[in-house]
Amino acid sequence: MGKKSATILLCLVMLSGIHFQAPGKTGLVNLSGQNDWNGAVAYAESSAACTGLVIWPHEKSDLSPDPDVKFGRFPNGLRYVLMHNKEPRNRVSAHLVIQAGSLNETDAERGLAHFLEHMMFNGTVHFPPGEMVKYFQRIGMQFGPDANAHTGFNETVYDVLLPLGDRKHLEEALVVLLDYAQGALLLPEEIERERKVVLAEKRTRDSADYRTMEASLNFDMPDTLLPKRLPIGVEPVIQNADRSLLKGFYDACYRPDNMIVVMVGDFDTEEAAGLIGEKFAQLTAHSPARQTPDLGRISHKGLNTFYHYEKESGKTTVTMERIKKVMPEPDSFDYQKRMLEKHMADRIVQNRLDKLVKKPDTPFTSADISSGIQLQEFFFADMMVQCRPENWENALSEMEKVLRKALQYGFTENETERVRKDLLAEMEKAEKGAATRNSRALAAEIIWNLDNDRVFQSPKQEKALFAPVVRSVTAARLHEALQDSWAPDSRLVLVTGNALIQPEANETIRAVYQKSQTVEVPKPKVTESARFPYLSPAKKPVEIVKQEDISDLGITVIDFQNGVRLNLKQTNFKDNELLAALRFGNGRSMEPEGREGLAVLAEAVLNESGTNTLDKEELAEALAGKITQVRFQIRDEAMELVGRSSPEEVELLFQLFQAYLQDTGFREDAYQVVKERFQQRYNTLQHSTDGAMELRGRRFLAGGDGRFGLPPYEILMKNSLEDVRQWIMAERAGMEIELSLSGDFDREKVISLAARYLGALSIPGSRKEKETSRNPGFPAGKSLSVDVPTDIPKGLVDVAYPTDDFWNIGRTRRLVILGEIVSEMMRVKIRENLGASYSSYAYNDASRVYQGYGVFHAMVQVAPEDADMVVKEIQRIADDIRKNGVGDDLFRRALDPVLTGLKDMLRTNSYWLNSVMLGMRQHPQQLEWSRSLLSDYAAITKEEVAAFAVQYLDNRKAVRIIIQPDKKNEKKPEVQ
Repeated sequence: MGKKSATILLCLVMLSGIHFQAPGKTGLVNLSGQNDWNGAVAYAESSAACTGLVIWPHEKSDLSPDPDVKFGRFPNGLRYVLMHNKEPRNRVSAHLVIQAGSLNETDAERGLAHFLEHMMFNGTVHFPPGEMVKYFQRIGMQFGPDANAHTGFNETVYDVLLPLGDRKHLEEALVVLLDYAQGALLLPEEIERERKVVLAEKRTRDSADYRTMEASLNFDMPDTLLPKRLPIGVEPVIQNADRSLLKGFYDACYRPDNMIVVMVGDFDTEEAAGLIGEKFAQLTAHSPARQTPDLGRISHKGLNTFYHYEKESGKTTVTMERIKKVMPEPDSFDYQKRMLEKHMADRIVQNRLDKLVKKPDTPFTSADISSGIQLQEFFFADMMVQCRPENWENALSEMEKVLRKALQYGFTENETERVRKDLLAEMEKAEKGAATRNSRALAAEIIWNLDNDRVFQSPKQEKALFAPVVRSVTAARLHEALQDSWAPDSRLVLVTGNALIQPEANETIRAVYQKSQTVEVPKPKVTESARFPYLSPAKKPVEIVKQEDISDLGITVIDFQNGVRLNLKQTNFKDNELLAALRFGNGRSMEPEGREGLAVLAEAVLNESGTNTLDKEELAEALAGKITQVRFQIRDEAMELVGRSSPEEVELLFQLFQAYLQDTGFREDAYQVVKERFQQRYNTLQHSTDGAMELRGRRFLAGGDGRFGLPPYEILMKNSLEDVRQWIMAERAGMEIELSLSGDFDREKVISLAARYLGALSIPGSRKEKETSRNPGFPAGKSLSVDVPTDIPKGLVDVAYPTDDFWNIGRTRRLVILGEIVSEMMRVKIRENLGASYSSYAYNDASRVYQGYGVFHAMVQVAPEDADMVVKEIQRIADDIRKNGVGDDLFRRALDPVLTGLKDMLRTNSYWLNSVMLGMRQHPQQLEWSRSLLSDYAAITKEEVAAFAVQYLDNRKAVRIIIQPDKKNEKKPEVQ
């Protein structure tokens, strides 16, 4: 899928919760054209008119839906979609889709769709106020991850991820969905209480980026309904909404003919269809249907400019757009083909932009282009770059010339072939992995298609039609597609963020754009595509000196003569997925003294550099048509090359590992790009409460240790490119190398490749990891106040307690459950009872590196005036657990959802790679931990958890961090 960018698309992502269909996943059928599409549409529409039923997207299309999906509907108009899918095992992703959202509100109802969504969890026919979330927890579901909802422009969706797919759990899920559909009590006292939570959520979402988005949407679409119907709503409506208003919207929009039950997972679809009929077939509408809202018009002509200043933004964003109103059309092969061609054209321009970003004289640090149709009525084409505020003029000129060059001259065959290869590879990957897709992701894709009147198809169907289109499309046709997207009838040019343009900003922007248009652009040069040069493994494979098969875990451990360790776990969790990590050296904990931030900087520079022979974009070009990827990361304990591949490309994975290790890239242009990006990031962090935690809070909790959080920008950038090179090369030289792989692969082939490619590594003398001599110190009993220079009225509270390191696994696991218990108590007391926060959570962060160091966090996003009250409430919760222990019901509601999640986790390659095999050489006890994972968690008692609360949740040792806005000026933190 191509990168998504800028204003209008970003607005729709942020505001509506729309799930975007990958442009490459086109769902094309029947290239022979033998279907009578017009006849099918006419028949479907006439049938619907006669029966009064809503018709499916595929009933008015020449596209056939996925044959594994079962569609059904009842005379009352309610529909259902069922699909059997086996991953995760035994679980079912169930949803009630209301095809109505904020666009269905009147002026007096702005925010009611979202408010109503909140109220569904606060009293229904079968669940008294406060009981629904507890019910979810009691059957092994977590509120948030497993039970949630979202409101968008054109949908409200309720999500339930069942722990089991048997009849009992299906029936229970349908009772919940039925209550959402027409069983809300909407009690006045609950409305009053939830009002505070909705306002807290509105405050939480407020940010410089959100304000920019609102302003930009008003410019982009001033004559449409969208800027007037942001789902979060407006404060006067939220403040005054009562039962009558909410009930009116509920009855008008929660009608059977607006509802779809979607269930995907490991269950009997025939049984589920019968149960849905029992529950939902008799629902009736309680109010007349509302008219489909008129979304308005787009009237942009010629050149229009827009400027919006946000001093708290860390960057300047320059955007060029074209937006037009289009007639909604049914899904079809022709429609998907047109969208695919536009997407391919965008990807070629994106590749040009990516190359340009790396050049030293390029005035921007990132760039994106995209196009598409949203809400069925608005076509957009969009190019966006980010830069320093003083570079906005050059950035605008440069991006204008990039687009104009593509529009004037088109594309080369090499550029077109690269995109062909990439898209075909993505389609092949999707088909091979189809049988082990995740049920929740599948359900989300189905819902997106339904809400956008598109046909949901299988990867096999898509490949059958998509591949011929991709293979046959010409550079000339893609040029035409780009020209159609960017027809010259209108251009919108936006400059937003921290660029201060005075006076007459819009006229200044117009002048810069028009001046750029007078500069002639050269025809693109036809260049030879880069080729991957790393094809020579060791002439003589390195010998195996030891092999151990751990049969009960399915893990093989191999030691080679040159000191390399290979850990393997072959799985069937996800078809065509292979995850790998090559670990070496020491990590951030051994960052050289006086070199604060070197690890953060080094990771970014190496990922931007590619290799010494091929830079990042040349490497991407050489690997066109391949899905294998490798990136560099630095953990506290070690450095790693992390890879993702497939059974067919496993040799390429080894070649890339060899290339990154033996031909490491340390590029000056990469260093400069990273430097600019960090400056933008710091500018953003300095104006946000979360940023203050990263810049100051984390370090404070470590006693000022420079390896925690981010150092000041000027200190970070004291690290030169040579410092990065020296540290990485020193850590690589002579260190033990451990490579771990988990997933779908041929075991013997991987062992053979490891012997050949890792045998080429020169390891002069294996040495053990260094002991970390510097341990952080927790500032017990102290407090930190940070005043952030921001106009955003929100604060952050962190009450932190010292705990211990990771390596007593029984203690670590019990502290996980303590975190769940404290989180639930905070949800009830701070969110539900006080309405003081939308977001609160507690967790224990136990160090794997620093002996004896761990921090238990209780964090809450608050209104600044409530910070002290919330700190006291957290401390009361801690004292309550220490004094009174944990009740049976609360304990089970905390533990049981964790047990459900652990069963899913055991069937993921990432768990076995990251939690069991990585670092197994130094920590062989991780094998035993995987054996005891379920049994040990299941054996946890409330008394054990309470004992750890007594030991660690001591308010005398707690650190209180309060971060709040300072509208006058920035102050230094005050340490008491």
